[in-house]
Amino acid sequence: MFHRRFYEARAKGRAARAFFPPRIARGAMWFGLALTVLLVPAWAQSPDQQTATQAAAQTTDQKLEQLQQKVDELDQAVKVAQRKQELAEEAAAEKAKTEATVTADTSGFTIRSPGGNYLLKIGADLQLDNRTYFGTGAGSDIDSLVARRVRPTFSGTIYKYIDFMFRPDFGQGTTAIYDAYAQLNYLAWANLRVGKFKPPVGLERLQSDDDTTFNERGLPSDLGPQRDIGYQLSADLFKRRANYAVGVFNGVPDASIGTDTAVSDHRDYAARIFLTPFLPDEGVLQGLGFGFGASGGNTDGEALPAFKTFGQQPFFTFASGVTAAGHRTRLDPQAYYYLGSFGLLAEYALNEEGFQKSGVRREIAFRAYQAEVSYILTGEKKSFASPTPRKPFDPLHGGWGAWELAARVGDWEAEKGIYSYGLASSSTSPRHLHEWVGGVNCYLNRLFKVAADYGKTDFGGGAVNSNKLPERIILLRFQINFI
Repeated sequence: MFHRRFYEARAKGRAARAFFPPRIARGAMWFGLALTVLLVPAWAQSPDQQTATQAAAQTTDQKLEQLQQKVDELDQAVKVAQRKQELAEEAAAEKAKTEATVTADTSGFTIRSPGGNYLLKIGADLQLDNRTYFGTGAGSDIDSLVARRVRPTFSGTIYKYIDFMFRPDFGQGTTAIYDAYAQLNYLAWANLRVGKFKPPVGLERLQSDDDTTFNERGLPSDLGPQRDIGYQLSADLFKRRANYAVGVFNGVPDASIGTDTAVSDHRDYAARIFLTPFLPDEGVLQGLGFGFGASGGNTDGEALPAFKTFGQQPFFTFASGVTAAGHRTRLDPQAYYYLGSFGLLAEYALNEEGFQKSGVRREIAFRAYQAEVSYILTGEKKSFASPTPRKPFDPLHGGWGAWELAARVGDWEAEKGIYSYGLASSSTSPRHLHEWVGGVNCYLNRLFKVAADYGKTDFGGGAVNSNKLPERIILLRFQINFI
């Protein structure tokens, strides 16, 4: 009996293995075991535990629903705000088409006509200097406070395509017109400017008076015109990779604004090309610019040039009976480089000018160069224009403005023939000088700047059998400008 049951069971096992292969059978066994392990804890939960689990799940679902509701509400609020902004912009645009607007910001006070075809901007440029001299230097060493520049500014647009600028100066006890011009901007490749403005020659001279790194310009600016009356064509080309300017002017002495009238029927012709070939890029060469300026003309009837030191003291006097006569040629290679907070500007000026004494005309060469470096300690970006502080001056709220350190070296000389031809005396007029300047600039905000410079100028000649004593000066400037 036992044997018969044994053989029956073994036959049934063979049949089962024939229907379920061993691997499938083992897999089914392990699956059943895992399912049992997972389900047993749930089966083992008491009714109270099951109730708590269900309550927690319901609470989580409610929180998710509440969060989703808040997200939907925020999304709706954003859409409403965006629509309100769009409506406000549309209303402002529509208002600008029908009503005049008046605004006041860092660029001055602006009155704009409906449609924007007429624009008037009112600004100002004020500079108060404190000059402290050490030693006798180049001339009067009287310490003084000077209203260096007092210039109201009026600029704007008329008939959409015509810009204008009018800027007088009441500084240093004088009244003069520095800028008075109109510019037609109808053609993008040729803007026509007529009036009184800066001729296109020197690099630092073309920089705004408010944007120079130092309180006074370098020695190459002594060998170029300040302002002149004339007309010119100019434009930025190739996505601002190149700028050109060509013009015809009355002609003025070096470092002069002229007399606002022509002294003869001769004219000065000026031209400049300046390249910034890497400007659209973001690489290390983006801030590189270089170019060349030049002018030429006749000096008959002009006043003699006047050359000044960093302390604004005249240092060169022509001999009695000398007049400007003959031809003048100015050449000015120039370059700058800006990378982050670092700035470098270099310029060289060569002038050949005609002078006459006792009926004899001579050509004299003057040369000057400068190189300046600067670094903004607070991280703002250095450029050809003044930086805008990231944090305007407000110490109680962590704002200290933008701080900059700078240094400059420069040289000026006249050829030896200026003595041998009797055009000047070595005992009164040095024919060579060398300067170096160090400075600290604090831009409290976009409009207000405080700058302190120390300058030292050494002379070659200018005294009897000796050199004129060096000029040492501390020049402190307080400046406000919105143009």
